[in-house]
Amino acid sequence: MSAPHLKTGDGSRGKRESACVGIHLSGPNAKKSALVVLVNSQEGSQFLSLYEKIGSVGSLFSDERIIDILKLVPSLDAVFVDCPISEPPCVNCERPVCPGVVRCEDVAVGMMMAIEQKRGRKGGHKLRPLNPQNLRLWDAMYGRGGEFGKMEPTYSANLAPLVVRAKTLQRRLRMDLPKIDLRETHVPFLLKQLEVTFDRPGWSTNYRNFEAGFETRCEVLSEIAAKRTAKVMPKLNINLTEDAIDSVAASVESFHAFMAAAMAHWSQIGLARDRTPYFQENLGWVDLLKAEAAQINP
Repeated sequence: MSAPHLKTGDGSRGKRESACVGIHLSGPNAKKSALVVLVNSQEGSQFLSLYEKIGSVGSLFSDERIIDILKLVPSLDAVFVDCPISEPPCVNCERPVCPGVVRCEDVAVGMMMAIEQKRGRKGGHKLRPLNPQNLRLWDAMYGRGGEFGKMEPTYSANLAPLVVRAKTLQRRLRMDLPKIDLRETHVPFLLKQLEVTFDRPGWSTNYRNFEAGFETRCEVLSEIAAKRTAKVMPKLNINLTEDAIDSVAASVESFHAFMAAAMAHWSQIGLARDRTPYFQENLGWVDLLKAEAAQINP
């Protein structure tokens, strides 16, 4: 049974005002899901606990175990996951007859086709077409080249089972925690942003490296927790002890959960990018840092 791996801080030092949770969802049959809780008090944000290796035990499925943990978190304000929580237009479509992509009346599909027409050619070769069967509108607009590079399609063989898990977890949340809506972040893209902020190129790729991964993950966490960060970029600062850094960095899964929790916290204090018009009314937005979040105080 998964339990709090580590706790830091003393409730008497500052009033606990709210809590944010980050979840790494693994495959339904793997015991690799992880959950991190951060608390926000008058003293700022600090790491509270890590739950790791969450999986099914007997008749108790991992979703139930995650829900049970979330129900114990006081003043829970936000829950972020590190995988897609919405489906591509074609997967989500309920029309009895498909008119084809060109004639489809779905707004997201139409916007994707408009993006497709503007892409043109690259290096004399036509780019692979945007496919609304495995890509969402956000993927086409923000996750394909440009600022972040090329992301894995939402409905790839690796991610499709996680999308189903996330949607199922959201439905379970509506039963027990109806005020909580799952929100999505993308950890490699978030690390690309932090690479620029802290001038540490390679974080977004090296954090998974077999040889350098643990060291890289420790470096990311240490920069977020550093006293210098607290002075020059106070909103990005999250308090972690050395023991907490070692525990969170010990696996990619627990690190992903922490970064999701960090983005939940940063979103709560106004550091997340504003949703563009389409996504204000529709699912599929991915929360990342706004450019101003990296500004350094003089």
